[in-house]
Amino acid sequence: MPPSPRRNSLASPPSNPTSTSTAPRTNPDNPRTRYQSGHVLDHIDSYVLRGEDTTHSPGESRLPSPPPSIRCGGGDGPGRREEEAEERTLTSGSGNGGAGRDGLDDAEKGLRSRKGAGVEDGEKRRSSKEGGGGEPSRDPVTRQWKNDVVTFDSKDDPANPKNWTFRRRYFLVALLGMTTMCSTFASSIFSTATPAVAAEFGVSTEVATLGTSLFLCGFILGPIIFGPLSEVYGRKTIFIGTFAFICFSAGTATAKDLQTIMLTRFWAGVGASAAPSVVGGALADLFEARERATAVVFYSLAIVAGPTVSPVIGSAVTVSYLGWRWTEYLVVILSSFVGLISVIVVPETFAPVILTRKAKKLRFETKRWALHSKHEENDFSLKHFAEKTLTRPILMLVKEPMVTAICTYNSFTYGTLYLLFSSVPIIFEEGHGWTAIQSSMTFLAVLVGTLIAAFINYLYSRFVFARHIDKHGSAPPEMRLGPMMVGGIVFPVGFFLLGWAPVAGKIVGLAFVGVAFLLIFQAGINLLIDAYVQYSASAVAANTFLRSIFAAALPLVAMPLFHNLGVNFACTLLGCIAAALGFVPFALYRYGPKLRGMSSFAKAG
Repeated sequence: MPPSPRRNSLASPPSNPTSTSTAPRTNPDNPRTRYQSGHVLDHIDSYVLRGEDTTHSPGESRLPSPPPSIRCGGGDGPGRREEEAEERTLTSGSGNGGAGRDGLDDAEKGLRSRKGAGVEDGEKRRSSKEGGGGEPSRDPVTRQWKNDVVTFDSKDDPANPKNWTFRRRYFLVALLGMTTMCSTFASSIFSTATPAVAAEFGVSTEVATLGTSLFLCGFILGPIIFGPLSEVYGRKTIFIGTFAFICFSAGTATAKDLQTIMLTRFWAGVGASAAPSVVGGALADLFEARERATAVVFYSLAIVAGPTVSPVIGSAVTVSYLGWRWTEYLVVILSSFVGLISVIVVPETFAPVILTRKAKKLRFETKRWALHSKHEENDFSLKHFAEKTLTRPILMLVKEPMVTAICTYNSFTYGTLYLLFSSVPIIFEEGHGWTAIQSSMTFLAVLVGTLIAAFINYLYSRFVFARHIDKHGSAPPEMRLGPMMVGGIVFPVGFFLLGWAPVAGKIVGLAFVGVAFLLIFQAGINLLIDAYVQYSASAVAANTFLRSIFAAALPLVAMPLFHNLGVNFACTLLGCIAAALGFVPFALYRYGPKLRGMSSFAKAG
């Protein structure tokens, strides 16, 4: 059957070279002209690859029919047109077909090579997306997660808090340090109001001192709750405690009886303990070991600045027309301001919680419900949380010799700072006739000592610890003990000067106590974080727990101790205890690696 005129007209222009007919102008957007002008090659491509016989008898010409939409103005859409076009054969020939056959062989070879190259490129792209070669795809739909466990996209993933900018991380350190300082500020400011409270409610000074001790008893309970909670739900649990702390501090300021003061001070202490318990873990989230020491300097300064500055401010407020209640109103105002900014600005820093949120988002975006974070594989039942997580700080304190030694030394150092709040008035007011404001000003010597210690810590971190890492690639946690060894020597000297030197020498002795306090305390925190990276919040919580016991107990024994033994021998006793504990850093430097190797919590090596 001869081909239809329309089919011939679509196939090719007339074979007569002298024909004067002109081809119509084609529009690439028109499906009819696209079919006529170029898509014949696509049909040749499909038939060559399918192995169709493209040789024909002389004079035979078979072209693919136009899709129905072109023949009769309708059709079932582009997919249907391509399918019908592929089902037809395309033949062309001239003469005896020899030259046509050779030309077609060349065309066939070109089409096959072109098709092969396209397939190869497609396979390369596919393998790259599926993680088979090159870098893994960052597209959450195509990326293949190993064992369906979601991780950070790369070592430099900006979602990892350690990769945040220097300015952002230290801004967060400043905010978290201010939050911690508000807690420690509140812990000691009430000590200056003790005589006024005793006079107002008709009780002894020793009974009124319970307002300080009960606050620090709250610091005993809080770390057991907030430290482990932060390792399950993230570091922002700190702000739950901060809110409770502000509310109960307001209750103390408006209390009408002594019982209310004692209860609100205790629960304010529980809430205030969240910051010191959690911030140490947040620093481990934000910094690698090489950078962390400088950040811990600010954290340690915040811890010591609060209780050393607050007696000066508290004494001035208490003797003014404002009265002792404004010491608590001041705590509420300062903590509310810092807390509000921190809640708005401070993001989550705990990597496992960040990855858990990422996995949850990916599950809904990709509909791949097996995706999860490693953190989600843990048991978060209430029973497991109570049996394992809440008891972890206590277990570490009891079963980990390194934690026990560091926490004991840190706790005695921290406790003596609170003991001074009760003993300094005895030394300078009773012994030398100073006023309350004058004696409280001596705490500035402690603050100056901590600033000197902060500078020493910075130099050690910059020129000893960091260079060791640059040279060897890493540093054992025991390298943190250098400043503690120096502090162990300075600490007893400070107490001996406070007990036996004249007035100027006593103030120098307080400065020595400040130097030793920060050198010992910061080195201990650094060591706990470096040695117990994954459980750093629990290790720091154990430290906060024990040191709060010392800080709550020692102020209660200060008056009997100094009144019965006298200033000279009371300070000598404290100096001898400090000298005995000074061997702790030397022992840990020698046996620390072995102790960590036997630990189920510590980082070995």
